Amino acid sequence: MVAIAPDISSHRAASPLQIADVHKACWRIATFVRPTPLRRSVALSARAGCPVWLKMETMLDTGAFKLRGAANKMLSLSDDERRRGVITVSSGNHGRAVAHVAGHLGVRAVVCVTTLVPPEKVAALKAAHAEVVIAGDDQDAAHDRALDLAGREGLTFVPPFDDPYVIAGQGTIGLEMLDACPDLDTVFVPLSGGGLISGVALALKARKPWIRVVGVSSLHGAAMVESLRAGRIVPVEEKPSVADALPGPIPADNRYTFDMCRTLVDDIVQVSDPEIERAMAFVLRHERCVVEGAAAAGVAAILAGAVSPTSGAAAAIVTGDNIAVDRALEICRRAEAAG
Repeated sequence: MVAIAPDISSHRAASPLQIADVHKACWRIATFVRPTPLRRSVALSARAGCPVWLKMETMLDTGAFKLRGAANKMLSLSDDERRRGVITVSSGNHGRAVAHVAGHLGVRAVVCVTTLVPPEKVAALKAAHAEVVIAGDDQDAAHDRALDLAGREGLTFVPPFDDPYVIAGQGTIGLEMLDACPDLDTVFVPLSGGGLISGVALALKARKPWIRVVGVSSLHGAAMVESLRAGRIVPVEEKPSVADALPGPIPADNRYTFDMCRTLVDDIVQVSDPEIERAMAFVLRHERCVVEGAAAAGVAAILAGAVSPTSGAAAAIVTGDNIAVDRALEICRRAEAAG
């Protein structure tokens, strides 16, 4: 684990989103999203020496938190935009969420993915009746292809993270967490493009300004981490990872999440693939839950010592379970064999 303290002291600017946007999202997405459990982890609490809770976003219909932001964005579209259809770029979970909502609304959905997206996620996209386009070996290539198709076919682009409706939708997680456990002091949030942590941090700090929000990212190809270090959006090389939803570039035209991360995130830690695999095994053994790599990032940080017994109550957002069971079991066996 590598701990990073972002230099955000000079970036305490007003958020482009307000807590009212998150409350509106709660109302808008209620048809698609039911509140998910915040479970006390006995094993993780014992390991950390403080109360630790797990926010089980795996319980949503598409198996991942992305349903919140996708539903909020899709339900904000005009009738004309719905008639023309939508397109997005995704590492799997966002595209599945867009396709799920589109299916209920009778909207055409096209999803551009890279060659690094696991087969089980591609299969889930097709099962949700998405038109899947495999475009390149990194998110930049898939993003460019999506924008090109959007322009040529008149489709509305649904951003995976850098969009106010998407961010506000993800923020509903933070409201649910404090409703369930007002005593939370630290929240660990998987960090990739920043849509999840931006919305969650906005919601948490609106109600409890002193709460500590910690982003957890992969050790390699972490675009938001490298961009925060540099003070600007920088390119990164996207490499295969057990946490396939975490690595990858951020488009240079980022409008929201970079500034919101600089403003709202207190700390960042990076975890390695072996640490994530051990966390996946820990969750399977002690919580009886199969989770994908990115979903175990917060647990990995806690197991690596990111909280102390004096930290107060902590929580980790378990973001999704979209991984083939056989692959998850193989990873967990490998992790336990490695000790």
